[in-house]
Amino acid sequence: MPYPGEGRTEYQADVGHRRFKVTVYIGGLKVTGIAYYASDTRTTSQRASDFINSQTMDRVTLSSPKIYERTTGLVIDEPPFIVLTFARIDAIHAVELDQETE
Repeated sequence: MPYPGEGRTEYQADVGHRRFKVTVYIGGLKVTGIAYYASDTRTTSQRASDFINSQTMDRVTLSSPKIYERTTGLVIDEPPFIVLTFARIDAIHAVELDQETE
């Protein structure tokens, strides 16, 4: 007598993550860092900035951020992470990083 489910193949979505190098402009500041988003096989191939802007969240969390003064380019701070509210962001630019790229 076969066991329940024996011989069946189960569908598993290819769940992973997408990493983006993000540059954000807020007032007189420029913030750079890495954003991580969960993805599955149904993710469309959008431009990186469009993908981030299409997310339904109010905030973006960046790891390894650097905060610069926009006019001089001086690094103001390098915290372990930063959470930014989309309503405050003037402009955002993102480039997707490969899985193998550090």
